[in-house]
Amino acid sequence: MNLHLELAAAAARWPSRIALIDPDGDVRLTYEQLFSRVTRLAAGLAGLGLKPGERVAMLVANSWEYVTAFFGASAAGVIIVPMNIRLLEAELAHMVRDSGARLLIIQESLLQERPALAAIPELGVALVRASADSTARRFESIDAAPLPLAQTPGDAVASLLYTSGTTGAPKGAMLPHASWTTVSDYVRELLHYGDDEVTLHGGALTHGSGFLMLPTFAAGGTNVVCARFDPPRVLDMFSSLGITNGFLVPTMIQMLLDAPPPADRSRWRLRNLYYAGSPIDPNTLRGALETFGPVLIQSFGQTEAPMFLTLLNHAEHQAIAARPHLIRSAGRVIAGLEVRIVDEDDHEVPAGEIGEIVARGPHLMKGYWNRPEASADTLRGGWLHTGDVGRFDDEGYLYIVDRKKDMIISGGSNVYAREVEQALLGMPAVREAAVIGLPHRKWGEMVTAVLVAGSAPRPTDAEMEQFCHRNIADYRRPKKFIWVDDLPRNAYGKVLKRELRDRYAETAHE
Repeated sequence: MNLHLELAAAAARWPSRIALIDPDGDVRLTYEQLFSRVTRLAAGLAGLGLKPGERVAMLVANSWEYVTAFFGASAAGVIIVPMNIRLLEAELAHMVRDSGARLLIIQESLLQERPALAAIPELGVALVRASADSTARRFESIDAAPLPLAQTPGDAVASLLYTSGTTGAPKGAMLPHASWTTVSDYVRELLHYGDDEVTLHGGALTHGSGFLMLPTFAAGGTNVVCARFDPPRVLDMFSSLGITNGFLVPTMIQMLLDAPPPADRSRWRLRNLYYAGSPIDPNTLRGALETFGPVLIQSFGQTEAPMFLTLLNHAEHQAIAARPHLIRSAGRVIAGLEVRIVDEDDHEVPAGEIGEIVARGPHLMKGYWNRPEASADTLRGGWLHTGDVGRFDDEGYLYIVDRKKDMIISGGSNVYAREVEQALLGMPAVREAAVIGLPHRKWGEMVTAVLVAGSAPRPTDAEMEQFCHRNIADYRRPKKFIWVDDLPRNAYGKVLKRELRDRYAETAHE
């Protein structure tokens, strides 16, 4: 089924239920109202000349406009390209050009910070929340009498989600409609969704949280979309809006634990706090179990295999006190999926041995947009090669050991060390740079730069921070700088990052 048809079915079944709450925009929409906006937007996109299979890029914070644009594009048969609002202008411009997007839906405030996007040839722009004196096309003006909904095949591409690699430019993972609807089925089954779900989207809809939208709609529940994560407000919404579930990265869980506790929890209806995206500090996990109860659930997946390959469920979280090794586990393989550990020749290795994690299942990407060679390599033999290194134990629990692609996960965001290193080497005072992730209570992993000074005087931390502010997206910026005389290397000249992580693990601050 196409993802917009699930919303259509929900609107037909529960027209008067509240489908969407946007507390920042002070908007509440019933299913009937939301679906009306979606179908009118779909017709408006067709009226602009957009044809099925063409691309629409979107740079919008969590909001009712984001949700409407996402489903409206689907209803028009158009491929949506959601983009992270925290990325730099050059990265966003690459995504727009690479996808061949014909229209960019963007918040006016975000365009003011990235004006070069409006200058991309043959790209139309529609402004979200435009100022009163703006003469540009407004998002809400893309409106027309509804047309029949697009009936695209389930294997047709619904979205391009861009994911960086360790080298080269970001690649667009092609996720078909079937990926979205399959993940929706998994969520409703594994998280035991009822028809009274109220899902909190405190994290960006462009990432993991976005995959909880469709299952919530399919169950007749309410999606609450927050443009900013404010811990005291979130704790209040647990009561005032009756939040039942939500997707959080471990950093957000720690921020909730650090916030002043609410005076009254009697109206809490929380059933699932779904976390993923980065390693969780053991003390954070124990604190969350004590504060929120038996509601924690964790999964391992990636953009190319959204959300689910393995799962650590409620009962397994409750068992951590008696079985502490589970705190390091990513859970067990979900029924209907296949996950293996393979060696360099793609031969499966026995339990206990370390190798690359590969997977096969119905929700995987079709490949990378305009990257046939990268697609063939990543999907060789019919298996998704995740680039992550891990092992299984004798009980079938998966443990992520390392990241083949040299990726750091900080605050739930992927940070690729090579990209940060290349930016740091643009500073004359830096001769060599090795970027690593160190364990951190709040961030999961703290981006740390180990540097060798060049001929110029060694800069202060304040000068390094100013340089990084100009050249590196905020979530990728190193939070700690360590200066050394030489970087440790092996016989082939490769920097020994594992040695650096071991050497400086104890220096990570709270």
